Amino acid sequence: MKTEEMQYANKPKDWPSNAIESRLDNIDEQLQKFKEDPSYQNKEILISLVSDYDLNQHSMLGMLRTTEYEVALINSLYIESLFLQVNSLKSYLYELIGLKTRMQKMASWFPEGLVSLEIEEFQGLMMQLKIYYMSYHAFTIDKDLSFGEKIIETLEEILDYSKENDSAEDYIEKVSFVTNGYISMLNDLSYFRCRKRTSIWTFTHEELYKLFKLAGELTTLNGDLPYERPLKGVLMTCISNYILKSRNNYNEDYICKYISPEIVNMSVENHEIWMSKIESLNDDREQRVIPELFDEEGWLQNEWVQNVDFSPKRTYYVSSFCKSLNDEDMLKDYGSCIYGYKDDRMADILAPIMYFKRKDGTKRPVFSHVVAFDVIYNRDEAKEEIIFLCKIINCFSMTDTDKNKFLEEIMQYWLLSVKDKKWSHERERRYVLFLYNDYEYRGLDISDSRFLKLKTSLFLHPDFILGDNPVKNQLKVMADDKRQAISLKPYLYCADCLNRDFDIVAGGNRNVKNCSICGSEKVSFEVPKERRI
Repeated sequence: MKTEEMQYANKPKDWPSNAIESRLDNIDEQLQKFKEDPSYQNKEILISLVSDYDLNQHSMLGMLRTTEYEVALINSLYIESLFLQVNSLKSYLYELIGLKTRMQKMASWFPEGLVSLEIEEFQGLMMQLKIYYMSYHAFTIDKDLSFGEKIIETLEEILDYSKENDSAEDYIEKVSFVTNGYISMLNDLSYFRCRKRTSIWTFTHEELYKLFKLAGELTTLNGDLPYERPLKGVLMTCISNYILKSRNNYNEDYICKYISPEIVNMSVENHEIWMSKIESLNDDREQRVIPELFDEEGWLQNEWVQNVDFSPKRTYYVSSFCKSLNDEDMLKDYGSCIYGYKDDRMADILAPIMYFKRKDGTKRPVFSHVVAFDVIYNRDEAKEEIIFLCKIINCFSMTDTDKNKFLEEIMQYWLLSVKDKKWSHERERRYVLFLYNDYEYRGLDISDSRFLKLKTSLFLHPDFILGDNPVKNQLKVMADDKRQAISLKPYLYCADCLNRDFDIVAGGNRNVKNCSICGSEKVSFEVPKERRI
């Protein structure tokens, strides 16, 4: 399906008439700029537009409505996000559908009865987005199940109704649409960045098992082969994303980078981050713990788990962050300047841009694959996680040989995620870049045998900084430009650490005396300039 085909709905003459419509326009405009010039600067603007952290950062100013044109624009942006692999944009669109569903529900409570409970225009959403809307709508109305369980119930009701009321041919077609839409939706949700904003997506292991069990049943019903691409790749990223992300109960801590003043000065000049090749990491036992676990007897519960080949299949580069602020050991070992981030937007910021060559010879920019996870240091915890992974693989109809091969490939995501206990004080969060040799990359230098040098906005636009930073004045100028450009609601601003906090001033509270990050009293209540809608 081409994006242009989604633009046939008539654009309302009064568009945009609310903040949501205005923001969709801004996102669409920036997306086109990024496609024309896929630079790290344009990528930063795009990611910033779709990466809110605070719950009160969204503006809902303006007319309450949903139009066919808006639905077409949502579909168009979703298709673009698939082509370009902009995962944060996918997450934003699902969040937006949930937000509009809640707004519609509240409006329907008014006694005039002018607003219906359902958003009829959302029936025109793409299948994965439509499944999400139907599940979320039922979840907010019924309030009888967890969100994961409500997704399963919604899918079962859709298929049961079709089986009873549609022809056999139509039922087969519905199974195909539902299967593809459901697995795509599950994969999209696995890239969410922040428990604070989307806590209903933090499925327990019990819920994850049920969700993947349904995926296995649907693929079998639809005649799909889980061990063949592209389904195989989607399942691997989805399963690994969710299991790895669920570590530490979907940890809500801030993520920070400790670096030296010398590197800080370099980064503001060259706009680079250096990602280490595996062989250059400071632990000489990297990638050894997982193979050692598989050599131990008595804990693996499946006969098909044997002779797993753990040799790296690609070239991997790693960037390490920490989940602790102002840790004395980290300050001493890695540097006195701390760059802080409130959610997992780094996965997109660190993703190099690679070019995908179309059949007609033209190229389109694509976000490369970055895997993010908290490192774990407990061998028993790692074993339990692998047992659960094997339980998930058993949900899909495959021979033992195919299951073994599936496990072998998906374990590539795990190799760098388990370390010895002696490193546990680092509370490390890792971002692993999978580099493919047959793609053309932009803003990337691999001439150094130890490091990959990537052009990035990561050190130019942190969410906050701590420590005596030698380039604080430059960072403040860029932080001021960014917050004034994209902020739509009042917020608390800290002149010391550059933090801005929307939640703390929700409802117009101007009496806050200290910054929630650094405790400074140099805080101010900021009201964005009025914008025309």
